[in-house]
Amino acid sequence: MNKFSDGFSDNSYDDLLNEYAGDALGNKTTPKVEPQKRISRPAVPQKKVEPQKKPEFNIDISKKNTISEKSNDFGFIKSFEEESREKETKNSNTMEFTKQKRPASQPVIQKRNDAKKPNFNDRLNSIKASAQRKVYSDSTSPEEQQPKKKKSKFSFNKLIVTFIDALQNNKKAFIVMGCCLLIAIIGSAMILSCVNDVLAINRDDEKIVEVTLPNDADTFTALRVLDKAGLIKNTMFCNVFVKMMGYTDENYLPGIYYFTEDMGVEKMLTRFKTSVQRGKIVSVTIPEGYTIDQIFNRLEKNDICSASSLYKVVDEIDFSDEYDFIAKIDNKEERYHALEGYFFPATYEFEQGATPGAVIREFLDTFEKRWTEEYTKKAEALGKSTDEIIKIASIIEKEGANKDQFKLVSSVLHNRLNRSGLYPTLDCDSTKDYVTNTIAQRVTSPSKINAYILSYSTYERAGLPASAICNPGAAAIEAALNPDTTQYYFFAHDKNKKIYMATTLEEHNANKRTLEKVNAQDD
Repeated sequence: MNKFSDGFSDNSYDDLLNEYAGDALGNKTTPKVEPQKRISRPAVPQKKVEPQKKPEFNIDISKKNTISEKSNDFGFIKSFEEESREKETKNSNTMEFTKQKRPASQPVIQKRNDAKKPNFNDRLNSIKASAQRKVYSDSTSPEEQQPKKKKSKFSFNKLIVTFIDALQNNKKAFIVMGCCLLIAIIGSAMILSCVNDVLAINRDDEKIVEVTLPNDADTFTALRVLDKAGLIKNTMFCNVFVKMMGYTDENYLPGIYYFTEDMGVEKMLTRFKTSVQRGKIVSVTIPEGYTIDQIFNRLEKNDICSASSLYKVVDEIDFSDEYDFIAKIDNKEERYHALEGYFFPATYEFEQGATPGAVIREFLDTFEKRWTEEYTKKAEALGKSTDEIIKIASIIEKEGANKDQFKLVSSVLHNRLNRSGLYPTLDCDSTKDYVTNTIAQRVTSPSKINAYILSYSTYERAGLPASAICNPGAAAIEAALNPDTTQYYFFAHDKNKKIYMATTLEEHNANKRTLEKVNAQDD
């Protein structure tokens, strides 16, 4: 069936073909084609032809494109005509249907001749556009068909790219600007550091720093001493500042001073000039057997200096460079106070408001004077060091009821130390009491208390405790260096301070039963 017969005039297929061929060649007039003579054929019984549905106008897009592309090729049009004629011959029954004349009321030919004849490209583009509109309308809602406005977003990457482009285009300007910024930052930091030497803002107010001012020191020398100690950071600026403030190089007094970082340069320079001004002299007696804690409390009560400042100095400053007997101590970290035992008991005269370092040095200087060369020789003869003799003397000071008992107690201690295989521990109550009555008053951590018990209690620790348990006097030190020659390994006291000596454990247990009876008696 001819697909081009529906919707056109009653002209023959050849007329239509020539018409389209003329359009393709650009000829406005349709060439007249002679009608072909029909070939008579024998009559064939006609079958009843069912009315056929009006064929749909379907266009083979691929063929239309081909025809459009070759519309200027007349040979192609001719081959197309021959092919159409062959189809017409084979489908004679179909051609009879297509050749039926349309009613005269439809002036199709006239309209087609008057109007501009469409070509295949126009019809193809129209079909494509219609298909696209259909697909678009089916797949999107009216709201979605509206073009969406892009939201403007801040792009960090775009900012970086813009900055890099600007940097590449203005390298010199950025280098100059960077150098200026760096100089400004460094200058600001230096200015703040210089000002902070004067104001001392947010600096440590607890750590005590020892400073020694030499003889004939001027202002610049004093500032260098402070700079070396880490108390100031900018010596030249501080020198200019104090000169502007009217400080002179006079009246700087040599000596040992103790400062904190939060004092500021003005206050420290003032202290260099006023620290040796003498105040009221106070006489303070330190009894034998006092601990460091007891000594510091007594000094504070007499307004010599505060106990807290004394603790900071004794716990933070190592005096090994100044005193040989301290340099020989090898377990400072294990001790409650490294200097316990070396504050020689005596009567001292202190100046009210004295520096803590000067007070501590007064005690150490006194011990150094009292510990003679003869003491050193006797300690060596006993096979003991100075520190070991002080430990023994401190136990004697606490265990002996009076000086007459010191050498007996000393003999028991030496006998046990010399036979450590039989008596590994000294079993002295005074060492245990040092932890409970002294250390536990300032140390509250249970773990630290347990550690100190293992370090000091001679029921737990073999041999001597970690340090002396008090500051022994001259009599206790003499007894430690000169023990009585005995065979005693035990001693005990009743409530009347009477001492009971024993050689064996059986004797010692018998003595304990006796003193229990005495203690049970009414006075």
